[in-house]
Amino acid sequence: MHRSVFLVVGGFVILIGLALLFAPASYFQLYAVAYAAEMNFPAQRFAPAVVALGVVLICARKLEQGPFVGTLSLISAFAFLGVAATGVQAWIVGTARPTILGAAALEIAVALVFLWLWSRIRNH
Repeated sequence: MHRSVFLVVGGFVILIGLALLFAPASYFQLYAVAYAAEMNFPAQRFAPAVVALGVVLICARKLEQGPFVGTLSLISAFAFLGVAATGVQAWIVGTARPTILGAAALEIAVALVFLWLWSRIRNH
């Protein structure tokens, strides 16, 4: 089961990273209440790390279930929960559009899938 989750989520994360790298304005305008061109630089600077996470997930899909896959699942769960939490917090303080709530809901769902994978691997 981890193979398909790692592939789909890894591909999605790579697409987000590429959007941050090549079209950061479109990403910010979707979620941010205010946009300034100066926001592009930090997004583009962080984008390679986002792409790298996606590549790690895609490469790890070929591994057999074990401690590394379980730990990667747990790390990924916390990463997605953290991203969701920052989105909700940004909406609460008024810096994010309501569209962030849809993204946060998806991120929480992905986190739950990763937690399920971790639990399944740990108990295997």
